[in-house]
Amino acid sequence: MLPTLTIGEVSRKLHVSQHTLRFWEKELEGVLTPLRTKGGQRRYGPEHLSIIEEIKDLKSKGLSLAEIKEKMGGPDTSNNPSLEIVDRVAKEIAELVRLALHSFLQRQGS
Repeated sequence: MLPTLTIGEVSRKLHVSQHTLRFWEKELEGVLTPLRTKGGQRRYGPEHLSIIEEIKDLKSKGLSLAEIKEKMGGPDTSNNPSLEIVDRVAKEIAELVRLALHSFLQRQGS
């Protein structure tokens, strides 16, 4: 297995902030998907470094993340309203669960 790098190592090596790497991962779903350890930490292999370099190059040419995602072959959900609805409902459910858990934990701590 090839060696992998942490997000901090990639950040220093490629001069991209850790925040930006996380943001790109979220916004460029299907294009930039690092590996994860059992503990959930990101690990980047050589293929990820190439992708990040390409993203940097396209950004320097003025492309938006949406254009980069389209160009690099990430999944396009813009023309699929059912996927947009599923995403929206999932986010709403996650927020309700978060609020309920927060409330529950506050009651436990009282």
